[in-house]
Amino acid sequence: MITQRTQTDCGVASLANALGITYEQAVACFGPQADLLGTTAADTCNALLTFGFSPVYATFPAFYQHLQITGNPCSPEVVRSCPAILTILSRSGHGLHAVYWDGHEAHDPDPNFPNPRKLEDLVILEAVFVRKNGLCANREAGSAA
Repeated sequence: MITQRTQTDCGVASLANALGITYEQAVACFGPQADLLGTTAADTCNALLTFGFSPVYATFPAFYQHLQITGNPCSPEVVRSCPAILTILSRSGHGLHAVYWDGHEAHDPDPNFPNPRKLEDLVILEAVFVRKNGLCANREAGSAA
């Protein structure tokens, strides 16, 4: 697993882990100094587009609570079985952090926390789903067959 190299490059390392690419390949997809300035979920969507993915973005109740606004959140359950890069509340509860969710466990790029985490252990704010077709749904849904 690729780990963070700076305090703010969790998004870079999470993208690398999600796609099975090198850190250098991942950082090249983001803007200048992404490893030092950090990344956003929007940056992650743009990076995935460069690899031919059709990213899908979702927000959850904690996103609106964090911003102290109302909105239309998804249930965190939508990430089950769907690979994604998640924006979560950091362990301190004060900052944001990106992790790679493989559909079953969260893989934290912080080298101090090598053990995978369960969905129930995360406060999820955002998800960028990592699927070639952009959706994580039943194959038969919407088909005319």
